[in-house]
Amino acid sequence: MSRKNGKAKTNMAQKVSRVTRSNPAAATAQPPPPVPQPAPRHEQQLAVFGSLVLDIEQAHHLLRAAPRRTVRIDVSAWARLYGLDGDPHSPITVGPTFNPLHTLAADLTRPLIMITLVDSGGRDAVLIADGSHRLARAFLEGFDHLPAHVLTAAETEAITLTRPEWKDHTGP
Repeated sequence: MSRKNGKAKTNMAQKVSRVTRSNPAAATAQPPPPVPQPAPRHEQQLAVFGSLVLDIEQAHHLLRAAPRRTVRIDVSAWARLYGLDGDPHSPITVGPTFNPLHTLAADLTRPLIMITLVDSGGRDAVLIADGSHRLARAFLEGFDHLPAHVLTAAETEAITLTRPEWKDHTGP
């Protein structure tokens, strides 16, 4: 058996030798560049806030290009804000694509992605763009905090696909 493997290795070496003798460039040729891999499934999504649509895959690219420390968010406060405590009068609610069954499998080790929006008065507002299922799971399981990456207003603008038409209600 080892004799057969040895013969196969010799045949392969002879083939390589023939290729490099007949084409010397093959001996110094660089391997082809790596083929871009598709983004992981959890990165292939959009975040929708009314008519504001954000590219979460692009947000992940930005975070890889410009790594930063995470911040700790208060799970209970954010869960109440998003109506995950069952309050129908919460100022923000999770969207129609929120699947409560997905909450059970949410990976709490992945930081949430938060965006920074600037209102017409120049005030910042921070919202969760990616991680509502993680927030729900952490809330249900009694976690106090979760890690999150916060995108700047400029980074939020860079991942914005569409934005609402802001109406100025101060004039006619």
